[in-house]
Amino acid sequence: MPKLFVLFVAFAWWLSAAESRPDDTAPPAADPMLGKKAGEVRDDNSLKMKLAWCPPGTFVNSDDRPGRGGQVEVTLTKGIWLGRYEVTQSEWKQVMMTEPWTDKRLTEEFPDLPKDGDAFAATFVSWEDAMEFCRKLTERECKAGRTPDDWEYTLPTEAQWEYACRAGTTTRFNFGDDESKLAESAWFIGNVVPAGESYAHEVGQKKPNAWGLYDMHGNVSEWCRDWYSHERLCGRDPEVTMRWGQYRCRVHRGGNWVGGAELCRSSRRGGGSQDSRAYSLGFRVALSAVPAR
Repeated sequence: MPKLFVLFVAFAWWLSAAESRPDDTAPPAADPMLGKKAGEVRDDNSLKMKLAWCPPGTFVNSDDRPGRGGQVEVTLTKGIWLGRYEVTQSEWKQVMMTEPWTDKRLTEEFPDLPKDGDAFAATFVSWEDAMEFCRKLTERECKAGRTPDDWEYTLPTEAQWEYACRAGTTTRFNFGDDESKLAESAWFIGNVVPAGESYAHEVGQKKPNAWGLYDMHGNVSEWCRDWYSHERLCGRDPEVTMRWGQYRCRVHRGGNWVGGAELCRSSRRGGGSQDSRAYSLGFRVALSAVPAR
């Protein structure tokens, strides 16, 4: 009987120890920075800037103009948080302490175009300016412990921008192919000129896309991180990191209030000198994992 009792106690101890031992096969804890579903919103930053989750996925990059044809597939292996709105004048001032849209050296040719107000899209912002905004915001948020060191605020790549704009659609616009409905989702020349409102508008006044992103069509053209290339992007996580030819052009997407409907298509690409500033140029930020060096 004593031997049986000792064996029973030993077995009970072993079972207890086994149950308390860490399970090496358990999956790693999920990264708290990752979103759970497309369109999920976070605003845990000092600006209370709202960002929408754009999950990993695949989309078809195609030039939908008549006679152009051809389709290529793009796969994004990592999700990002993308600003629901274009960066506003208020957000710009809080980070950069400047007001480029009031600079008479830049606006003297069109003094009435930039409207001054917290919710208006920040304009007269170059690609270099936009990247500096992102750098300062990253430094500020990391220092305060609101953003981990392996995540950063930056501009979206061209592929990330188009994927987010489409939000799962394959049509000319993220609401469909019917150009007559563009005014419901965008500020463009077709509705600003008749209304006598020829300027960049307050953000978020039109309908969002399926992921809750506003003004992806029209209002201001938005800088992307890539150098401009004539070749359409394809493959996994594409990004043009080297200058193409002799031009110092960066990509901008989305069309703007100065252009027609054709320039607002989801697939439409534009480019400009990275130091250029204009009444139709702005940007939105992406919060993404820092790429491996």
